[in-house]
Amino acid sequence: MGSALSYHSRSRNITIIQNKTSQEQRSLPVVVALSDTENNTGKYPHLSDALLLKIFSHFTIEDLMRMSCVCQQWRRVSLDPSLWQSIDLSSCAHPRIRDRTVICLVSRVTSSAITYIDLSGPGCLRLTNVSLFHIARQCHKLRKLYICNRNRITSTGIEMIARHCPYLEVLGMSKCPLILSRGLGFVLHRSKLLRELDISGCLWVTNAVLVEIGQLCVCLVYLSIEGCKKVTDYGIVSLANSCTTLKHINLRNTKRISNAGMEQFLTKLPNLEGLEIGLVRKGRGTAAMLNLVATHCKNLTFFDYQECLPTPVDDVLCQIAEQCQRLRFMGVRYQYQTLSNNLILSLTKLCPSLVRIDASLRFYI
Repeated sequence: MGSALSYHSRSRNITIIQNKTSQEQRSLPVVVALSDTENNTGKYPHLSDALLLKIFSHFTIEDLMRMSCVCQQWRRVSLDPSLWQSIDLSSCAHPRIRDRTVICLVSRVTSSAITYIDLSGPGCLRLTNVSLFHIARQCHKLRKLYICNRNRITSTGIEMIARHCPYLEVLGMSKCPLILSRGLGFVLHRSKLLRELDISGCLWVTNAVLVEIGQLCVCLVYLSIEGCKKVTDYGIVSLANSCTTLKHINLRNTKRISNAGMEQFLTKLPNLEGLEIGLVRKGRGTAAMLNLVATHCKNLTFFDYQECLPTPVDDVLCQIAEQCQRLRFMGVRYQYQTLSNNLILSLTKLCPSLVRIDASLRFYI
C-alpha cells in the first residue's frame, strides 16, 4: 500500500497519493493433495454448517484448501459452490503452482459455480494451455478470466476458452507473447458478450486488430492497448467509428498516435468516461494533447496522464479539472518529480467531485 495524505474539507475527503512502497505479497502454499478425512468426523461439532460457511466466506483459495483437510464437515462446507465463484491466484507468489494445481481447483466443485479466474500471479508462471483446457471443460459459465504475463499459454489455449465459455465478459491477456492475432480473432468471433479486453503489451496488435475489435465487440466498454506501438491514428479512429459503446481506454505508450488522430478519436466518443495516456512528447505537443482532453472529454470520471519529463502544463491540468466536473480520479505522474502542493490544491478547488489524486512516482513503461 502506498502512503497516503488525506486532505479534509467540509464536503469530501480527498486522497492524495504521493509515494508508493512495494506491497508484501502473500506466499501461502497451495495444498493440492487431500489428507485422509474419512475417519475424522469433526473437531468442532458444535459449529453449524451455516456458521462455518459464513466464516469460510472470508478465506482465500489457499485457506479453503487447507480447511478441506481438517475433517469431513469442514471438507463438505469448504466445497460449497458459493465459496467457489472465484479462483483468484493473482497475489499468490508460491512457486509450486502447476497445471495440476489448477486442475484440482476447478474439479472440486460443479462447473456452474466458477465465474471468475485470475491466473496472473507471480506463482503462476509455469501454467500452460493444459490449465485452460480444463477450465474450458469445467467452467462453462466463466465470465472473467485473467492470464496476464503468461509466457507458456498460446492461441490454442485461449481458443479453447472461447469455444466452451460463451458467457465470457472480461478477458485480460496482456503481455502474453504466444497468444497472437489469430487467437484473439477467434475470441472476438465467439465471445459476443465481451465487455472488457486487456491486450496491452502485445506486440502483434496492429490497426487491423483494432478494426476487428470495433466490428465484432458490440458490448465493449473497456479496452487497454497500452504499449501497442504499431497502432496509429487510423486504428483508433476506426475503433471509434464502430465501437460506440466504449467508455474507458488505456492508450499509454502508444507512441505513433498524433494530436490530429487523438482529436478525431475523442470527437467521435463524447461520452468517454475513462482515459489513460502516457506521452513522450515535449512542450507544445503535450499541452496541445491535454487541451484536446479538456475540450472534448466533458464526461470524464477517470483521467490518468504520465510524462517522462516534467513539462509546463499546470494551466492545462487546471483546465481539465475545471471542464470535467464529473472527474473523481486524476493521475498525473512524472518519472522523477511529483506535483506541487499548490497545484494539487488548485485541482481540488476547481473540480468539486475530485476525490483522489495520484501524484506518486509510479511510472508505467
